[in-house]
Amino acid sequence: MEPKEIAKRSAGNFLIFAACAFILWILAAAIDWVAQLLRLSSPERLPALATSIVNSSTLQAIVAIWLLTAAFAIAFPKMLTPLSATTTLMFDVGYGILGALTGFGIAIGLFGGGWSILLRALIYSAIIAIGFIAVRTWLSREDLSAYGQKRWTIAGIIALASPLVLLWG
Repeated sequence: MEPKEIAKRSAGNFLIFAACAFILWILAAAIDWVAQLLRLSSPERLPALATSIVNSSTLQAIVAIWLLTAAFAIAFPKMLTPLSATTTLMFDVGYGILGALTGFGIAIGLFGGGWSILLRALIYSAIIAIGFIAVRTWLSREDLSAYGQKRWTIAGIIALASPLVLLWG
């Protein structure tokens, strides 16, 4: 699959999940408001949920796994063929999750819950997109098939970044 196709599909997944998450949050807020009127919920319920989403380490784990998988695929190109379907699936699901967090972040921010989840999701999305473009630009198919210094250097940098992202929370 060509990089442009992957980018288009990932962007589509991102936008679809962002819109669905935004709508989901609005619906949850409306239901929570009705539940509060019926005394079945408290005013703290929705802010507590927003805090839980913001404090989740799932986002860091997904990005860290992406980075380590990319490093392995670059360092060991023979693995690239079996990993290509897995990597594509990771980008599809991962960008969907980042899109969902973006949608939640917009809704949470609009309802006064703060903008940190939106900021975090956008930063991770930008880092992954820039990294993907940079690796595709710096490493040609010939570089991936040859065991050169350039490939090992890039794989090493990405592999070292992986645990740092996981710990960055």
